[in-house]
Amino acid sequence: MSITTVFCALPEIRDQLIQFISGEFFVSHHIAKSVYDQRLLHHFRRFKSATHFVIEYPYVDRVYRDSYYSYFSSKHGNYRKDCIRVSFFEGSITPEQFRNQDQIEELQNRYLGFMVLRPTIPNIIGRSVISPRALVTGRFLTVASRFQTTVSAVKFEVTGFPHSSQDTETLSCAETSVWAIMEYFASKYPEYKPALPSIIINALKNRSSFRQIPSEGLDVEQMGFTLREFGFGTKIYSRVKFDETLTNLLSTYVESGVPLIAALSNTHRGGRIGHAVLAIGRADTTDAQIDQLKVISEKDRKLAGILSQRNIQIVDNDDIEREFVFVDDNYPVYQLAPLNQPTRHYKSLDWEHCEIIHFLVPLYPKIYLEAFVAKKCIKTLLLESPFNIPAGTELFLRVFLTSSRSYKDYLAKESSFQIDFRDFILDTPMSKFIWVGEISSRELMKRKLAKGLIIVDATEPKLTNYNALIVCGYDDLFFYPDTVNKELVKNSLSLGEFNIYTNNLKGF
Repeated sequence: MSITTVFCALPEIRDQLIQFISGEFFVSHHIAKSVYDQRLLHHFRRFKSATHFVIEYPYVDRVYRDSYYSYFSSKHGNYRKDCIRVSFFEGSITPEQFRNQDQIEELQNRYLGFMVLRPTIPNIIGRSVISPRALVTGRFLTVASRFQTTVSAVKFEVTGFPHSSQDTETLSCAETSVWAIMEYFASKYPEYKPALPSIIINALKNRSSFRQIPSEGLDVEQMGFTLREFGFGTKIYSRVKFDETLTNLLSTYVESGVPLIAALSNTHRGGRIGHAVLAIGRADTTDAQIDQLKVISEKDRKLAGILSQRNIQIVDNDDIEREFVFVDDNYPVYQLAPLNQPTRHYKSLDWEHCEIIHFLVPLYPKIYLEAFVAKKCIKTLLLESPFNIPAGTELFLRVFLTSSRSYKDYLAKESSFQIDFRDFILDTPMSKFIWVGEISSRELMKRKLAKGLIIVDATEPKLTNYNALIVCGYDDLFFYPDTVNKELVKNSLSLGEFNIYTNNLKGF
């Protein structure tokens, strides 16, 4: 069997795919039409009008083939084992360009990703990676990685986040979320490997008392266990424990560029929904959002007392009312919704009143200082250190996790930092991961500037005697810990204003 390749524009994609689905997946024209209109239409209508497509069949998709051999091939029905692949390009393309070395580089610059269509009717959308550049949607910031593939036998690379719909038999929303997390991390770090559906199922074999296929979904504990089995130091946050601070902490991890799994439910409000999605980014920050940011009452009694005594207020970047970027296997990738309405894009009343009741963070296993304690530590260091913060000051605090390697790379190239302060930080030994608190004001943050900095060791959960502190500075002072005498060493130095760190999400 030879590979069939078709080139088409956006107005032609419906007819072409209906023909492919009907002919290659052995379903009637009526069913193929229904599949496109019910499952594919809302994906393709998000593409920019200039998008062109390359459709290829047969395509061997490793994720579907794993499900096929571990499950579908054992069923009595005749299930196809090959898939259709649709690739996306910006602007018109011709077959001849893929055989012209001079034009391949230009094609690479215009390549926007791919979508696999598997023969699991009607849940047809398989492994996909789509560049945000392909979509009509507004600007947003998201974690992404580079994925390699081929189109018409030529190698291409796309930057995006992996996505798939559930097939409802080997993959539910929970397994799909775990799969996407592993695809992302495996593409970025050699410590991790992709997790095919059978591998996810086998990871839970000794922990489950029941059969796992057909899938009935995974609960939060099972998802956390699976991620731990795949090499993460998973941290689970629940609304029961963290209540009003849950979404604040979720925002902190998103600001840190860590994709996480959010468990949604409305059962506590009389509904029947339990669902898992990924939170991978957020919308750009506007000046109006910074102006509208409210001063939230500090929940920690000790910190609240210090703030009151010194007449200082802190506004938290993670309290800004933004839209966040979700990957939901019931919808096209990159859905925007506020954290208090994570299912706003659903039209069915069944999905009303869904809330984030848990979220799971796939942390590097040697990150022992989690976000809640890290933020408390940074606020404590800011308020208890003898900085010259005048009474009546309002501080804007932005906290995030990053690797010391990435932070130092940014710092080495950042000319806005005071040179002596910058060199001191660059010469200071650090753990692999650090928590960073940037201290600013509303007006400075609108210009993406800060005037204070606190860096904390993310591998040190003990906060007494400045064990976790690496360096802190604000205005005309900076401090670092004397590890022998367990006290702060004070230095007088005007730090000035410097550009904030934006490498996690590639923007603010």
